[in-house]
Amino acid sequence: MKKKYNFIVINFFRVTNPYSGASEISYNFFKNIPSKNKKLIQLSNIKQKENKVETLIASSKLKKILRIFEMAKLTEMYCKNKKYPVIIIEGASWVGYTFLFYFILKKKLKNAKFIYHSHNIEYLLRKQKNNYFISILTKYFENYIGKKFDIFTSVSNVDKKKIKEIYDIKSELLPNGINTPNISRIKKIKLKFNYIFFCGSIEYMPNKEALDILINKIMPLVIKKNPKIKLVVSGNKKIPYKQRNLINVGFVSKIKFYSYLKGASLFVNPMKTAFGSQVKMISALVFGKTIIASKKATLGLDTKNKFNKIFVANDHKEFARLIIKNIYSKKTNQINSRFYRNKYSFENITKNFIKNI
Repeated sequence: MKKKYNFIVINFFRVTNPYSGASEISYNFFKNIPSKNKKLIQLSNIKQKENKVETLIASSKLKKILRIFEMAKLTEMYCKNKKYPVIIIEGASWVGYTFLFYFILKKKLKNAKFIYHSHNIEYLLRKQKNNYFISILTKYFENYIGKKFDIFTSVSNVDKKKIKEIYDIKSELLPNGINTPNISRIKKIKLKFNYIFFCGSIEYMPNKEALDILINKIMPLVIKKNPKIKLVVSGNKKIPYKQRNLINVGFVSKIKFYSYLKGASLFVNPMKTAFGSQVKMISALVFGKTIIASKKATLGLDTKNKFNKIFVANDHKEFARLIIKNIYSKKTNQINSRFYRNKYSFENITKNFIKNI
């Protein structure tokens, strides 16, 4: 870095002790910023203690909005007398919070550089999930931020192109990644049967939709041809399904998650609704897994190089056929794994991004 920046990262949701793909991305991005001069401020419904992290308790949407004023005050105090403050706002919550936060501070911190770390194009997400008023309001806020902030990021070239089309904004590429583990030291789960693996909290509707499809539409076709194949699911303490070939391992630690991933015959992801690029898909690529996925699930990923082992299924029958055909694939393809470990190392991604701001 040419200048000695002071970084402050703003999260309108909890990211310490990551519990979702979005929180993992935001937390790892902060941890990998190559500077000692950094601080994270987050909203949370539970207490959290960690070095360089300030947590404000907000147990409701109203309290969250009120806390944003307090976050702005803390940010102002942190930036006071600092020569090169950089404020990075994580975009994995409603963009209206970012708009309010910026509106409070824009005249008070004229020397600060504002960066919006986009996790997806939120207008497109709200257009599918919410009513017309919310989606149009989101579009206005997102456009405003894109025009006013010093840097507006995109997670992939696909999103970069769409941002340009919708807002006429030139965004900077900041891909998703993971803190790549030492895969050779991860002990794979050994079960007496071949299993396919799916992960994700069903509190997030696209995950619930995908799991419904997998259990009710795809697995019956798989079991009909090969009744020994089982589906292992992680990410939830309880799930509303009782099928015999289904095993729910609950909400597990990251190491345990990697163990199940490593031991799986296949990683599967039939998501119909997806934005940006998904941490679970990146994790599967880094582990050199053979992947059966919908086209939506592969968005933002490098699936065109010669190393990939991603099979895209167009319908339930095709999805089941590909599972049956590939169930005896190598559990770890070392060539694929080496390629994707380098490509999706969040340490490398973050360093390269910070170096060029």
